[in-house]
Amino acid sequence: MEMRREIGGRELQMRYTFNSLCAMEERAGGGLAQWNNRQYTPVRLLFWGALIDRQPEITLTEAGNLIGGHIASGGTLEQIAQLCLEALEAAGFCRDEDE
Repeated sequence: MEMRREIGGRELQMRYTFNSLCAMEERAGGGLAQWNNRQYTPVRLLFWGALIDRQPEITLTEAGNLIGGHIASGGTLEQIAQLCLEALEAAGFCRDEDE
C-alpha cells in the first residue's frame, strides 16, 4: 500500500517493499531494529526507503534535504518517523504479532 504526502514542498509517494527494506539494510550495514530511538540516520534511511519504489531517482541526500525542509517549516523528525511507521504498517511489514 502506498501513501501520498507533501513533504518539503514536494508531493511524494511513500511505499515500502521487500526490496526497499533490503536496500535500507544494505545501506545501514545490518538490520534496522533500533530505528525509532531518535537517531537521525535511521529515520532518513527509513524515509528514503519509503520513497525509492515510486521515486527511484531520490537519493539519500535528497531524502535528508526533504526532512530538513520539513523541520525548517515547523515540522518535526518525529512526524517523519511516524509517517514511516504508518507506511511500514500499511505495507504489512510492521504488525503486532498478536494481530
